[in-house]
Amino acid sequence: MELFFHLQFATFNLFLHFEISMRDQASTLRNLIQRRLADTSASASEGARIVVFTSGKGGVGKSNLALNLAVATAQAGSRVCLLDINPGSSNFDLLCGLNCYWNFGHVLTGAKSLGEVILKGPAGINVVPGASGLLEFAASQELAQQFAALETAYDVLFVDAGNGMSESARRFASVADVTFLVTTPEPTAIADAYATLKAWQGNVSAMPEVLVNRVESVDQAKQILNRFSQTVEMFLRCPAPSGCWVAEDSAVAHAVAARRPFVETVPEGAATRDVRTIAKRLLASARPVRTQTLLERL
Repeated sequence: MELFFHLQFATFNLFLHFEISMRDQASTLRNLIQRRLADTSASASEGARIVVFTSGKGGVGKSNLALNLAVATAQAGSRVCLLDINPGSSNFDLLCGLNCYWNFGHVLTGAKSLGEVILKGPAGINVVPGASGLLEFAASQELAQQFAALETAYDVLFVDAGNGMSESARRFASVADVTFLVTTPEPTAIADAYATLKAWQGNVSAMPEVLVNRVESVDQAKQILNRFSQTVEMFLRCPAPSGCWVAEDSAVAHAVAARRPFVETVPEGAATRDVRTIAKRLLASARPVRTQTLLERL
């Protein structure tokens, strides 16, 4: 019986420590949002770069690439937020060791504010988990204000938009500064990426960039991208999309098992090198100047 009470006391202490830690973190982030709300009128013209990740099918490493590119961008000195609107499951908590007890669903119900559900991730990035219901509630004035503040609080806002055939992915791609359409060398993944582009034709303002994940060599990547571009030009009658790639790297699987981004666990790895190259290119452009917030554009 004495052992039972000791265990209960230890469990209570652990839970209390976690609650205090989460409250401290939420308080800090809530204050950030409140300060940005006060400054929105002064800085409304400058917003975060919006970088969207989507794919034609699951299992191509889209969420893992979004996380690692976010971390690499933060390591380069940018303020970064990762928004999970994947209507499926992006599992950012499993990929980087976070405890996602609260999520965006609690914001929609009014139980929590946006600042209270934002999690601090690796390299100082912030993560908004479970935001798949954002579009359905975008008309809420309070939510719009919170997101306007969020957009000005960061240099880059990465969005895991889920499957490219979903309405939410298409709409986010239509307002993004950069959209990465992720595929792998597998024929089925390439075919699904092409089907996504075909479905988007005429519905997005900018052609997405094709990101080929898990390539065996640079030659393989270039060959895939060249054939993809030729197919798009021939059958869709539109300009060929630009492309990039990330190498096959056994360190990626080990990092997922360790619940850490591979750009942290293997800073000199082949996949890390390619992700850092993409991050450097993203940061070469200035932050966009806009007259509308993200939700207004959506």
